[in-house]
Amino acid sequence: MKAFIVYWHPEPQSFNAAMFCTAHETLTAAGHEVRSSDLHEMQFEPVSSRKNFTTIKDPDYLKLQIEEMYASEMNGFSEEIESEISKIE
Repeated sequence: MKAFIVYWHPEPQSFNAAMFCTAHETLTAAGHEVRSSDLHEMQFEPVSSRKNFTTIKDPDYLKLQIEEMYASEMNGFSEEIESEISKIE
C-alpha cells in the first residue's frame, strides 16, 4: 500500500506530531511505502494565488479553476505545487 500523510503543526513535541510520527513509523514498519509533507517545516503557503502558476491563461482575471486546468495542460504549476502533486501521483 502507498500512504501519503499531510501534517502541519508548529510544535514538534505536540500530540499531533506524535500521531504523525507514529503513523509514519507504523506504516513503514508494516512494509508500506510512505510519503509525507510537513507543511509547517516547508513554510507552505495555503492561500492560492497567481504565484502557484508559471503559466497564465487569463492575465486580467484570476479564476483559479481555469488557471489550474491550464497549468495541468501546460505543465505550468510552480515548483512547490508540482512537488506536492508528484507525491500524490
